[in-house]
Amino acid sequence: MGDIALRGNGLTKRAGYAKGGHVNTRRENRLEELGRVDAEKAHTRKGKRNLRDEKDRIRSELKKGGWIQSVNKSIKKRGTKGVCTGKKFGGPTCRPGTKRYALAKTFKKMAKNRKG
Repeated sequence: MGDIALRGNGLTKRAGYAKGGHVNTRRENRLEELGRVDAEKAHTRKGKRNLRDEKDRIRSELKKGGWIQSVNKSIKKRGTKGVCTGKKFGGPTCRPGTKRYALAKTFKKMAKNRKG
């Protein structure tokens, strides 16, 4: 039995960064940005207004769902679920080079990473 920190658990891997340092997620970047704006002090009325607007912008970005939620919503709305699955992947309804193909490829990769 090896130590989990030494052998890894598959959850901490990120594509393209196998040997490099930690790379922030988009959410982590937004949280850092919010921290920096919170630490900033405004000296004028206009400056205070600008800071408040900036904080509101960052908070709204944090509240907004990620890209995957909007994609799934769009697929459900258009009724195109399963168009690029199985034998159809790379076929006439899902040609390589299309957005649909790229998205299906991303979903396949995510499913593979989930399964381990």
